[in-house]
Amino acid sequence: MKYALPFLFLTVAPVVSATTLKPGHFLKWNSDHTVRAIRPVYPVTQKDAHRFKTYKVSVKEAKPSSVCFYAFLKPSDDSNFGAHCVRFSYSELGETRTFFNASGEQVANRDGVYIEKYLLKGDKYPRLLQFLNEDGKLTENSSGVAEFHFKRDGAGRRVSEVRLNLKKQVVHEHNGFYEARFAFDNNDYATYRKGFDRSGAIMEGPSGYATAYFWFDENGTFSKEEFRDLNDRLVLGPSGYFARIEYKDIDEYGNWHKIALFDEKEQLVSKYAAYAVAKYNQFNQRQSITYYDVNMNRAENNRGVAKYQYIYDAQKNFIKREGYSLANKLVSQ
Repeated sequence: MKYALPFLFLTVAPVVSATTLKPGHFLKWNSDHTVRAIRPVYPVTQKDAHRFKTYKVSVKEAKPSSVCFYAFLKPSDDSNFGAHCVRFSYSELGETRTFFNASGEQVANRDGVYIEKYLLKGDKYPRLLQFLNEDGKLTENSSGVAEFHFKRDGAGRRVSEVRLNLKKQVVHEHNGFYEARFAFDNNDYATYRKGFDRSGAIMEGPSGYATAYFWFDENGTFSKEEFRDLNDRLVLGPSGYFARIEYKDIDEYGNWHKIALFDEKEQLVSKYAAYAVAKYNQFNQRQSITYYDVNMNRAENNRGVAKYQYIYDAQKNFIKREGYSLANKLVSQ
């Protein structure tokens, strides 16, 4: 089912091929999972860019030269990388990304990093990602990681990554894995993230799962995710709330309008809400998420929230998200 944003009649450009990089405005600037090249999706025409928050991709010699974030065509630092622009430069060693605010000053990105260096190490695609500080010296990002080491398959896709700190010690990733390995579908989107220990054996992270399985559409938008243990049995994921989540009614801008939550027995969650329904405004911004039980009666999630409200200022900048219980009591913000 497709949803049209109210009050707007939009001209949306065709989906951009994963192998062809074209300049323009996009709702998402990088859906790539392979760490080969950026992959913008959900293009918006210049005519309609003033109605959205977009990423403007500039291209030179078939490679990205910059990606800059605009809030309704006004330069903004509120991008998903924490700056107005990321600029790309290239050498025989690889690719360098630097970050700048709307005033043109070099700044740290949202991870506290001034420079990202993607080094080829004799390969066609990067084998090493390093984070540098303002002085160009190796540094750790906000997660304590200084380097990512990649292994690749015959198509150049990243199939393994290990994270190291400044002391060259492994930093376990957010699932608690020593090493994460990946597989891909025909659109080059990941189909799983599997955990391995130092000896190369499959491991379960602190949340009790060994593999997160993914399903994506042609734009890299989630349609389903589930968590399984060492024996490939469904288990509750990091939230402790659900073992599988299905995203339904994806609109033409990549927004889900309904999700369904399942337990480890492949049944709709019964202890908490089983469904959530999202609403969006005419500017493609989420307004609310409301939770329902298996019978579509109002319910609460595992945090005691029955409805989230998203608050924006007069300039349409996100301020905060407030969570309310069934009794309409503020329980989170």
